[in-house]
Amino acid sequence: MKYKAMALFGSASKNIDPKYDELVFKTGELLGKNDITLIYGIGDDGLMGQAYQGVRSKKGKVLGVTIPSLLKKQCADPTIYGPGELIVVDSLEERKRLMINSADAILIAPGGWGTLDEIGTIGVRFKLGEYQVKPIVFLNYLGFWDCMKSFITRAYNEKTLPPLQEAFTAFVDKPEDVFDAIDRVYQRLHDFE
Repeated sequence: MKYKAMALFGSASKNIDPKYDELVFKTGELLGKNDITLIYGIGDDGLMGQAYQGVRSKKGKVLGVTIPSLLKKQCADPTIYGPGELIVVDSLEERKRLMINSADAILIAPGGWGTLDEIGTIGVRFKLGEYQVKPIVFLNYLGFWDCMKSFITRAYNEKTLPPLQEAFTAFVDKPEDVFDAIDRVYQRLHDFE
């Protein structure tokens, strides 16, 4: 499958451990090199900044989606975005909806409460049929998302998650495995049709 755009959710904090910077920078490079638009919640710092820098290092395309208060807080210079590269919406819910619906797949980098909120929104909206189900790939570098992997496995085994909810997730240790993981998830989703 040819992917046109991927949404990336993760930490925008400038205080995140720098050991994750290379992971997300390389993910951005991978998207840029393959002409895949990065859809992200903007940010000069943290992993969002690394994703942006990685994409731009390969002359790739970005679409930043944010709300007014985060634009002021997370972007020192909005003029870095060209025409059509920055969308400011009214609410976090609208921001998530636009990012998810515009992407072929969703990448989850290490993050905190905001990232957990985004993961929860995606899962619930998929379950309710409000968003088209698509792959969610966790960038599980150094086991950051091992707890989420264990949760999903246990919830599936305990029947608190139906099979489809478990099927749309994948975990990778390095960016180079993202496309294979997405292909596997799309195949599993196809089996549900």
